[in-house]
Formats: sequence, C-alpha cells, structure tokens
Amino acid sequence: MKEILRSSSEEETRLIGERLGLSMAGGDIIALAGRLGAGKTSLAKGIARGLGIKQEDVVSPTYTLIHEMTGTLKLFHVDLYRLKDMDDLENIGFYDAFDESAVTVIEWADRIPGAIPEPYLMAGLQCVDEQIREISMEPHGARSERLLEKFVKGIPSHLKRNRT
Repeated sequence: MKEILRSSSEEETRLIGERLGLSMAGGDIIALAGRLGAGKTSLAKGIARGLGIKQEDVVSPTYTLIHEMTGTLKLFHVDLYRLKDMDDLENIGFYDAFDESAVTVIEWADRIPGAIPEPYLMAGLQCVDEQIREISMEPHGARSERLLEKFVKGIPSHLKRNRT
C-alpha cells in the first residue's frame, strides 16, 4: 500500500508529521527524500511535535549530522546530504541511531542507496508549486505497513490525495 498526501502549507506539512509522530513507537524509522526546499525538515518538525518535542529544537541537521532529542520517545534526526558512501555512515556513527527505544528520522535518505535497514517508511516529498507538496508514503517491511495503516486513520480526508 502506498499513500499520497497533499499539503497546501508548511503548517499542514507539520500537521501531517505530527500525526505521524503520534502514531510512532520506539524502533520506527522514517526515511525522507525530496529536493532542497521540498519540506523534509518541516515534516521532521511535525514528527517531533507529535513526540512531545518542541519543533523549534528541530533544525536542518546539515552541520550536525545526527541530532538527538527526547520527548515521549527519544528522536534521532539524521541528515545524509553531505555524505557520499557507506564508509561515511560508519564514521558518523549512523547505525547507532537505530534503537528500539527511539524513533529515527533520516533526511536525504535516498543519497546512499541501501543504507537504511528495513523496516522503514519512505516519505518522498515533491513540490507541486510554491505552496503545494505531495508526500508519497511507502512502507518497506511489515512493521512500517502497520505504522502507515495506523497513521492514515488519523489524517483528515482533505489531506489525502489517493492510495495506490
């Protein structure tokens, strides 16, 4: 199952993230992909808000590659933008960010194919125009399928575009 959501503002993108954060449990992994300015950090801020973390604490982690925060669950916010290969992942302690008691959100997840262990939920963000974003949610593994099913039940119908 793949779900496509449509956001018409940064706040709606954060709302989608917040609903996703409220649906998450320790061990869940969200992989974010999309071009610069597509809304990856806005979605991550919403996830943090859903986990009881101040959204102001979530910044684009381009210079701090792994940022750890604590709310109702621990959150690892990871950025792969500046990394080139699997060796770079090892050097930053990337695999330490996967913890059964934590949620992991990875921006630029498509930069190093095969780096993210299943199960994970891939959220591809695409700019339709200056305000509109389409967020394609695709599960990889049974656990992420259950997460997606739980998550979409709480999403207002005006944000749902279609299901494939």
